[in-house]
Amino acid sequence: MIDDRTHWNERYRSRPHPQEAAAIVREYAGLAPGRRALDVAAGNGRNALFLAAAGFTVDALDISDEGLSRFAGLSPRVRPACVDLDRFDIPRGRYDLIVNILYVNRRLFPALREGLRPGGVLIFESLLMPADPAEAAGRRLDYYLRENELLHSFLSLHLLFYREAESKGEEEPPRRLASLVGRRRRGD
Repeated sequence: MIDDRTHWNERYRSRPHPQEAAAIVREYAGLAPGRRALDVAAGNGRNALFLAAAGFTVDALDISDEGLSRFAGLSPRVRPACVDLDRFDIPRGRYDLIVNILYVNRRLFPALREGLRPGGVLIFESLLMPADPAEAAGRRLDYYLRENELLHSFLSLHLLFYREAESKGEEEPPRRLASLVGRRRRGD
């Protein structure tokens, strides 16, 4: 079986990946109360570079050294780190903003919340389980969110935005996405 690093390195070598930051990141990053950010599963750095340009210092984590090489050194505000997120522990209370786009690792859900400083913002958007079971054939279903799973996983946050819908215009073909923006309550 191919390990995750080998799999993702090959994907970055063989397929194009979006260059523009995710729309939800562009829209909501400004709500963060400070300028320290974490980009989980940073991929080719599109969100990390956007955040750096907006004044954030960004820890950008990914298992793919090929993906990280696409943006390493492009901004002094971005600190890429090649880590296995199945084993990595997010430091508690360190970040004003945590971005998790198109990546599901349920083990990290509590750590995403705890990694925020009080008042910090989580932006999370990922794929929902395909509506048609035939579309799911041959796919690793643990990489997909179930309906309302993201909402229920982060109810302890003050929710600023939540939606489950088909993507519009950003992706071809359209995909079903769950999108959440939440703020860690002060004094929590």
